[in-house]
Amino acid sequence: MKRVLIIFFLVALLFGCGKDPDDVIDDPEDIKELMGADLIGDHIEWYGRHHLNQDRVTFYHTATGFKVRFFGRVIDMDLALETYKRDVWFSVSKDEEDLLESETFVLDQTSKTLRITFDTYDDHVVQVIKRSEPEDGVTSLVIVSTNGYLKPSTDDSTAPHFLIIGASGISGHGALGVEGQPRTTANSSSLHAFGYLSAKAFDGTFEFVANSGWGLAFGFNDPTGEQNIFKAYDSVGIDADERIVDAPFTNRVTPDLVIVNIGGNDYSAVINKLQGFEKNDAILTFKQTVADFILKIREDAPQAHIIWTMTEGSLNGTAAMAVIATLDETDQAFVHVVNILKVGEDGDPEGANHHAHYVTHQKSANRIIDLIHTFWD
Repeated sequence: MKRVLIIFFLVALLFGCGKDPDDVIDDPEDIKELMGADLIGDHIEWYGRHHLNQDRVTFYHTATGFKVRFFGRVIDMDLALETYKRDVWFSVSKDEEDLLESETFVLDQTSKTLRITFDTYDDHVVQVIKRSEPEDGVTSLVIVSTNGYLKPSTDDSTAPHFLIIGASGISGHGALGVEGQPRTTANSSSLHAFGYLSAKAFDGTFEFVANSGWGLAFGFNDPTGEQNIFKAYDSVGIDADERIVDAPFTNRVTPDLVIVNIGGNDYSAVINKLQGFEKNDAILTFKQTVADFILKIREDAPQAHIIWTMTEGSLNGTAAMAVIATLDETDQAFVHVVNILKVGEDGDPEGANHHAHYVTHQKSANRIIDLIHTFWD
């Protein structure tokens, strides 16, 4: 009889260790749902540029997203695809797992709920990061809700903040594809490109201003130069029609490091097609824009180190280097140039649409990381 009682006690103890959601007593102070302005409050940690847009938080750039902490077992995130051009892909990390190895979620309709379920009713954290580009679709977070309660974010203010600026290369255009494939949102990922990989090496927070085909002064998106990355820098985003969103970005975190990979589209879309005085004028415009852009970043973030990336011998990189060489000593101390690898260089496979493969991005990131270590503790 004594042995039976002991077994009964052990079974009861084991079952008592697990918490059923229905057995948890709600506290009236618990926050179980967020919507509207509360989505940019203390309970969500945002990555990248975003803004409150009527009853939701809209975000445009790749590598933009959020982290939510909660006590519970199930959390729902209602996402909207405001302007649908292509399926938009997200990486979804559970309990701090690596985003590069986490599950993916595809937003392929105007609204969809991302439900994350855990095995235990406990403290959990979920990170949702968009890896598709602005041109693929405008995305929003509408509601976050849980069967438990949401916890305040614990943003690590000591982490270095990376501002990552560029076009297709830094956006991971075709990085997960293979030679001969067209670019799709399935085979492209900013999280597998050298900008994010560099920030990840320092456990940094990240903020992107980037879109394929865009130039610093002019690009494939707009050869006239009305819509360019320089102007997009001051805005909250680029929309799916590849127009700069008419909303200034006012809640910027001052960057510690700025990685720039821009200029190839200026040359291939515009400058290389010109001749004579027109070509010379376009080159001078590009160089002046490089100077103005660097000085603009220096003014906004005087202590930030700017890392200007280029492939060896590129026309845009050579022009940018000529400009950087004319900066005064104070500015030059904060501007660094590093050569990244060309598509297929070093015997690497080629990605989709004649762009760099993930293997190449990792090698380019290592060059940037090594450079940062020379001046950053």
